[in-house]
Amino acid sequence: MSTRITDFAKLQGNPSTKSSYQSAVRRYLDFIYEPVREGRIVTREEAGRYEELAEDYFSTDRNYSVDLQGFAASLNASKSPPKSAQFWLAVVREFLKVNEVTITDEQWKDVKKRRPKGRLARTREGIFSRELIQKILPYMPVQTKAVFLTMLSSGMRIGETVRLVMADIFLDEEPARIEIPGHITKSGDPRTVFISREAAAAVRAWLDVRDKWLKSSVNRNNGLLKYHGKEHLKKVIEDDNRIFPVHDSTIQESFTRALEKAGVDELDPKTHRRRIHLHMCRKFFRTRLAQVIGVDAVELLMGHNGYLSDAYVRYTVEELRQLYVQGEAAVTVGVSDEVAAVLVGEDLNRLKDENSTLRAELAQIQNEMAAIRAMHAIPSTALQELIDRRIQALKTDQ
Repeated sequence: MSTRITDFAKLQGNPSTKSSYQSAVRRYLDFIYEPVREGRIVTREEAGRYEELAEDYFSTDRNYSVDLQGFAASLNASKSPPKSAQFWLAVVREFLKVNEVTITDEQWKDVKKRRPKGRLARTREGIFSRELIQKILPYMPVQTKAVFLTMLSSGMRIGETVRLVMADIFLDEEPARIEIPGHITKSGDPRTVFISREAAAAVRAWLDVRDKWLKSSVNRNNGLLKYHGKEHLKKVIEDDNRIFPVHDSTIQESFTRALEKAGVDELDPKTHRRRIHLHMCRKFFRTRLAQVIGVDAVELLMGHNGYLSDAYVRYTVEELRQLYVQGEAAVTVGVSDEVAAVLVGEDLNRLKDENSTLRAELAQIQNEMAAIRAMHAIPSTALQELIDRRIQALKTDQ
């Protein structure tokens, strides 16, 4: 059986990216032929049918450039989100290239003319405030709450968070530090982040029940996963040392259920997409923290390209820690702004006192060094006279 789509997806290292690439190609084939998928999840039989269509597509004489332009026009007609449309089209172009079909730059310009215009998301997002978050938190299971607060207070992506292992987190520090390895970040660069004490407490609460939860969920949903051809999502206890041993889709679904129970699950009337979603954690983190400690440090903590090249030289881990403590109240969400400020105020005052002490010690050292340099500049006979006078003065005092 042909496996063009599967082979193409395997070129992507991240499991989530693989899934996104497969979805984009299948969407294209739905346009070229007719929709194959009936439900939300592609079944094994449907996946096989898509592979057959992909084989047929490259076995017939077609005008691939016109096909791609038609796909772009259909996305525009269906009012697909501009960013999503750009991604789908780029993936299909790459898929064609892998299968030895080249879309020239001139042809690509024609494709871009027909795709949805705009760079901003068409879904009008809800207001992700502390008050809204406080409504959602009580409905989150212990693991979902730990993931959510970790993301919210660190700026990490969901894909990064669920791939962290025990050795990556340092809960004995304050604030707790996380070292994100490069192989799980979007950019491929490692980075250091911190989480609030509120989030650290949620993580500890989860770790208290993690092993028990994992053992009880070993065989959960095995039949459903097999039916949908998703056996790779099956939980494996052995050697799974991740802090959160789940797939990111599990957290997404749990978060959605919390929204529904809290009565705040709204859909955009035009795009039919949720107005509140997990990615808003990163937006909340950036907006709130940047108001306190500045954009450069926040962008660095978030791992945005462009800041890793130069800002990393300007901030040590300890400097980032002190900056984070200054802004921790802004990303503490389980309490009001006033209470959050009080909770972190003691640490902030302690850091200020430590800085003041260090500055005083530095000034004293500088004065002593200046005195030593001055003494070296004095002739030896004169220096001996100064010493003799000092000794005589001490004897007189006695």
